[in-house]
Amino acid sequence: MTMVAVTPEHQETLVALVRRGWPDAEVFLKKGRSRRLELSAFTQTSIFAQEQAWAVRAGHHRGSFFAAGTGEPDPAGPWPEPTGRALRLPEPAMVLPWNEPSDFDAPLIGEREGLRLLESLGRELASELPGARLLSASLEDGSSESEIANSRGLRARTRARVATLFLEAAGPGRPAPTASVYLAVREARKINPPALARRLADRLAVTAQGAPPERDRGEILLAPAVAVRLLAGLVPLLVGPKAGGLISGLRDHRGRIGSEKLTLIDNGRLSGGTLEAPVDGEGVPTREAVLVEQGFFRQPLLAWWQAETAAGHPSGCTRRAGWRDVPQPGPTHLYVKPDAKIPVVALLGSIAQGYYLIDTTGAGHFDLAEGKFALPVCGFAVEGGRASAPVAGAWLCGRIATFLQGIAAVGRDLTFHPLDGMIGSPTLLVTGLELRG
Repeated sequence: MTMVAVTPEHQETLVALVRRGWPDAEVFLKKGRSRRLELSAFTQTSIFAQEQAWAVRAGHHRGSFFAAGTGEPDPAGPWPEPTGRALRLPEPAMVLPWNEPSDFDAPLIGEREGLRLLESLGRELASELPGARLLSASLEDGSSESEIANSRGLRARTRARVATLFLEAAGPGRPAPTASVYLAVREARKINPPALARRLADRLAVTAQGAPPERDRGEILLAPAVAVRLLAGLVPLLVGPKAGGLISGLRDHRGRIGSEKLTLIDNGRLSGGTLEAPVDGEGVPTREAVLVEQGFFRQPLLAWWQAETAAGHPSGCTRRAGWRDVPQPGPTHLYVKPDAKIPVVALLGSIAQGYYLIDTTGAGHFDLAEGKFALPVCGFAVEGGRASAPVAGAWLCGRIATFLQGIAAVGRDLTFHPLDGMIGSPTLLVTGLELRG
């Protein structure tokens, strides 16, 4: 592992914790800054914030504690008595070479620049769909630096850069339909206002003009916004030592849980990924983990300490939601592998009669015990490879096994959405599912 010098303050805290009789100790420090911009019909708001905070985990074989606060930790405490589970910390490990992305050094978006971006989204939306308007827009652009040191000799430093955008819009008519978009990118200047405006306009138009379908089956094209919601609902089947047992019931007679078109990957160091990093929230090296390969389940996503009780190789998949949170295993960039040879227009053109679902309209229902799901969606009916009528008020329903095994083709338009980590999928052509009103 590349050795990183720990700050004197951290070293002093580690030594003090160990001397208290807690041989396992970890100190986490995070410094960050962010600019938050909000735009509504009546107000404009700009807030710049800087933060420095810490978190400590420590204990012995009988128990542990977690403490956090702002500023620098005081080696003298006061520290709580260990009452939770026994604490285990990772050993130092070799970190593969990693080139830090150049946009980590880009300055935060300026106040005027950010407000112009939000205002341009409103203009683009009105141009795409006359009478449509932004109800609210919120942009937060931030950067941070983190340092981890533990009593086992692990030392790591990372940087991060994330911008998030939330939009809520209303369309023309009474009652006016509404739609929202939430996205995360590594740098705010990469946001594409025309593309976002088209997505909102399509959703508003379909919601206003569409009607629920008759109960129907057939070929269904799932846009990335729909496919990632289905994938996010299946995360409990893919993460942790119990995942293998949960997913075994989905296997067919060939031993596959999905079609040969389905390959699922999680990669904490995905090049260009919003959360790309050389190590995870405990300082463990990140790597690519193939969970499903051409329909065959290979392994669940495992943290270093979970691999002892489950078949599979661990990867650096422990995340910190924030400095106040205990690190937990979960996806970083979980995605369906795209097919670079297949454009979306080819998938749409192949549908003789079916549906093209472009977005979700609410939260889905997933019954993992029964292996069923239902997801509210909107889109278009398709005849002869062309959209024939808008569809709204619809539910995509079926068995989880039918969805995974019914993936007939995979597009090339891989898109990530911020859900449980960054969840990604290209457009999927599926069979066997049902659309209901």
